[in-house]
Amino acid sequence: MNTAVERMQHLVGGDRVSPQPISMWKHFPMADRDTERLTRRVGDFQNTNGWDFLKIPYNGLYSIEDWGSNIAWPTGDLEVGTVVEPSIRSPEDWARLEVVNVDAGALGRELATTGRVVERFGGTVPVIGTVFSPLTTAIKMTGEAIFDHMISDASLLHRGLEVITATTVNFVRALVALGVDGIFFATQLATKDRLDVAAYHEFGRGYDLEVLAAAEALWFNMLHIHGAQPMFQELEHYPVAAINWHDRITSVSLRDARTLTDKILIGGAMAHAFSVAEGADVGSSYVGDSEQDRADSVAQAKEALA
Repeated sequence: MNTAVERMQHLVGGDRVSPQPISMWKHFPMADRDTERLTRRVGDFQNTNGWDFLKIPYNGLYSIEDWGSNIAWPTGDLEVGTVVEPSIRSPEDWARLEVVNVDAGALGRELATTGRVVERFGGTVPVIGTVFSPLTTAIKMTGEAIFDHMISDASLLHRGLEVITATTVNFVRALVALGVDGIFFATQLATKDRLDVAAYHEFGRGYDLEVLAAAEALWFNMLHIHGAQPMFQELEHYPVAAINWHDRITSVSLRDARTLTDKILIGGAMAHAFSVAEGADVGSSYVGDSEQDRADSVAQAKEALA
């Protein structure tokens, strides 16, 4: 097992790997809308730390940019972009949504970055592209009003989700063609403090599975369940190799999760363990379920940010 790809492939195949694999990702807000700069920052971060897999930190709003939301972009490394005016301002706007070309605009920018990262690390380090669930993209486009749309204008919302799903599927197919090893499929509403299970089944699950089907040829797909009360048991059947969530601050611990699934569990160190001066929106993850695993991961993550 000389390369990170070999280590992770052994893990996916069911073998134990020592030492425990570890990775870390963070946003680079002042570089992530520039292919050259982001590729350089990602490459330096990987080369310095030797992570066992590389999650490309696309701009967090990339999936909505091409649909016209008004976004206030960060002016420093401790900020992230914020939506000033959403592109969906009324339920009727969902009916006007059209599939966008993934080879242009923000989606094309992220594909260009992906191609360069794969060219640099492919075959030695697993490269994973971030893909937001259709419902996650939808709430980024409309804000909290989406919950009203679910009740009053469900058919229009479903029409919008169909368009978002078609675009996302095309984006995933382009990632596959570029040679990524997997996708980091992030859902931000599969959490019971934001949405009930029945509503997620209606507005989330079916669209999620369409997107994941487009990535079925990849060997290291990962599900990220964001939120304080993750719908872990409801989503653990998704066709992915690994599940990632905020295990240290949510209702599902690593120990609990192991009783629910035999998939690879990717937990993490708590972001607030790091000084704010070390950077915004830090994510650190390790594969394992012991306190020593966590301690070793925190130590390595702190060293990486020093």
